[in-house]
Parts: sequence; C-alpha cells; structure tokens
Amino acid sequence: MIDLLINNGKIVTMDNNKTIIESGSIAINEGKIIAIDKNNALSKEYKAKLTIDAKNKIIIPGFINTHTHLYQNLLKGISDSLTLVDWIKDVLYPLSHIAREDTLAGNYDIGYYGALMAFLEALRSGTTCIVGMDTPNPFICKAAKEVGIRAIHSLVMVDEWIPKDVMLPLEKQIELSKEIIGKWHNAENGKIKCMIAPTTPFCCSKELLLKCKGIAEDNNLWLNIHVSETEYEVKLIKDKYGKRPVEFLNDIGLLSPKFLAVHCVHLNDEEIKILKSKDVKVSHNPESNMKLASGIAPIIKMLNLGITVGLATDGSASNDNLDMFEAMRTAAFLHKLSTNNPKAISAQKVLEMATIDAAKAIGLENEIGSIEVGKKADIVIINAKRPSLQPIHDVVQTLVYCANGANVETTIIDGKIIFDKGKIITVDEEKIIEKANEITLNAMERAKEYLPKASWIKGNS
Repeated sequence: MIDLLINNGKIVTMDNNKTIIESGSIAINEGKIIAIDKNNALSKEYKAKLTIDAKNKIIIPGFINTHTHLYQNLLKGISDSLTLVDWIKDVLYPLSHIAREDTLAGNYDIGYYGALMAFLEALRSGTTCIVGMDTPNPFICKAAKEVGIRAIHSLVMVDEWIPKDVMLPLEKQIELSKEIIGKWHNAENGKIKCMIAPTTPFCCSKELLLKCKGIAEDNNLWLNIHVSETEYEVKLIKDKYGKRPVEFLNDIGLLSPKFLAVHCVHLNDEEIKILKSKDVKVSHNPESNMKLASGIAPIIKMLNLGITVGLATDGSASNDNLDMFEAMRTAAFLHKLSTNNPKAISAQKVLEMATIDAAKAIGLENEIGSIEVGKKADIVIINAKRPSLQPIHDVVQTLVYCANGANVETTIIDGKIIFDKGKIITVDEEKIIEKANEITLNAMERAKEYLPKASWIKGNS
C-alpha cells in the first residue's frame, strides 16, 4: 500500500518535454513520486492510504522562491516611497538592532517568528521551497522543521557599511553559522539546507568574501550574494576596487556554478557574459526592484545567453508579499514592457523560472521543480473552478496571468500534506500569528526608544 494517490487532475509536469496530462494520476510513496499515468490507470495498480480526487483541479510542482528575507514578514506594509538605502536605514535597521540585542542575549524570537510567518504565507500560496537570506539563527531551521517546508537558511555575513549597533559581531556570525551548518544542513531528509551569504560586496571586506568562500567550500555549500542591485552599489565597488561588482567578484575567484547572484539589475553586457562563462545562477526579484525603484534587471539578455534564472519575491518589507503567482505575472509584464516586445518572454518561460529553473538555480533540479517519477513529491493542487480561472483556454497562461495564491487548495511537501482546504496541518497558525504580532509590537516599541541615539541617525556618531 502506498502513501498517497492523486487522481483526475490536470497535471502540468514542467518536465523537459513540457508535458501536460489532461486527466492524470500521481502515485506517491515515502516522499517520492513513483508513478504518473493518464485516466486514473494507477488506481488499478496501487492501493493508497489516502486518495485525493483532483477533478477540476490543476496540479503543478511546488514553487521555489529563490530569494527572500524571512524576518521581514514582521515588517510588511510598513514602508513606501523609499529608495534602497533609505529603506534599509528607516525600515530594516530599527528591527535589526533589536534582533541583534536579543540574539546576543540568547533570544532568537524575532527571527523565529518572522520565519514562521513567512513559511505560513508561502505554503498557503503554493511555495514548497524557499531560500531565506537571514542573519544566522538556529531557530529558523527549527521553524522550517515544525512547519514542514523545504527551506534553505542562507547565512548572512557582513563586516562593513552596516552600523556596528545593527550587525552581530563577526565572530558571532561565524560561530552561529558553523553551529547551524553542523546541526541543520541536510537535516530532515534533506529538506533543510544552508548557503553562505556574504550579503553584498559593499557590505563585506575582501577578506570576509574570501573567508565565506572557504567556509562554503569546506562544507560543500553554495554562495548567495546580492549583486548590483542599485547604481549606488556599483559606484561604491568601482570607487573602492576600480572594477564593477561582477568583475570584482570574478577576479577574486568567487564566481562558480554554485553561486546564486540576487537581483543583478545594473549589469553591463560584459558582466552578463562573465556570469554565463562561470555558470552563475541568478535570482530575479522584479517586484522588490520595482517598489524600491532599483531598476529593471536585464533578464531577457541573460535568458538569451542561456543563464539560469530563478524567480523570487524578495522580503516582505520590499514587496510586500510572498505570492509567487504575483511574481510570475509581474515578471512577464515587466519584461514585455521594458523591451517593447510582447514576445520577449512567454508564460511558459516564467512558469519555468518559478519551478524547474528555480530548482536549477539552487542546485536541486534532480530532486524538485517538476513532476517526474523519482523526484520528491513537492506538489501543489489548484482549484480551477474559480471565476478568475475559467474558462481555461491555455493552462500555463491561466496559471501565470490569471491565478493567485488564494487559488491554492493543497500544498504537499515530501509526500506529506502541509496545507489543505484553508488550513495549515502541521502547526497552530492562530497562535503563531498572535505571538508574532506581540513580538513585533514589542520590538518596534523598543526600537522607538533607541532611535534617538542610533548611530545611523543624522548627528550621532
């Protein structure tokens, strides 16, 4: 007897042949897809502990969000009309200072509840795997385990530009990172992993960048860095090193096939060629780049060169949600407009960027990103009998242009149902929301008290 059988669904597999099965079945056992067939043929072959009738439903691989900042789920809807640097100072620094003080005192609640809130939102909108670039916090991985999501804790390292009263001491960053890698990397049957994230070249000394490279190589981890998000960053690096960010990172030996570059908005053609030559992967965050007016990443040039691009939402303080459906729709419209070419990017390609290409962007394409026999059963079931999705003329275009997170009915990870018919199965969602609000309000009140003497406030040293 197998664990789970899904029948009668329209399956958008995202395999190499772009196979779509109009009415098919998926057999799942021990967390993996063991069979896929048409017209409920699997019902004759397998008996299951649980059978889902997916009639009038669309079945897709779970979305993979290649970049966010989990703690920012405590800051959504808090800012408007700010550029990146002002947004960092006015929105992120106050809470980050309080989180720093708490962490040094052994209290990890801000990161923990920020992660829980992010995971809950992600699961409800069809995301089964998420890359969270956050200050090292062992409770983030604990949150992922409790909720049941597939997560990568991308461990932030920083030693420059950011005020000392905001960032953890570097030795503490390294100590926590090594502790987390030792305990959590590849934990939960591989569902929880780590990356090393020297956050951005202008926030890290050359020495720290090279140290992060060493830690990543020693532990067989990927590097994950914000790259050329704004013109401001490009100028800082050029003034300091006489080179543009991608050129600088390449010259010191950081670029490789296990390098996930986030944003990549302000690249010239030569830098794009460098990314291609090193097989660097790119995380595209269109909504955040639009809200902060950072610019439009040259994604079409990257795709035309064959660079792997995964889609992402970025954090909820600069988006302000984790809905990958919205990220797909935005990406498609943005690049059609920016190129004045409606053929510049297709719905099919955007869906790939949220699934199989996103899996390639984090090195997990052999495990997730498509519905294929042998892969992990990370699957999302969408209720197609909604006015916004009917009639369906082309299922892929319907998913990209018409659907949203509210259409998700069931989220399955490693063959286990985590979200179903409006309810998170694994944790008490109401208690988490209540506690997260309490922690956030308390932290923001403490931040207000501190702000007059904060180092980044004009006039303070």
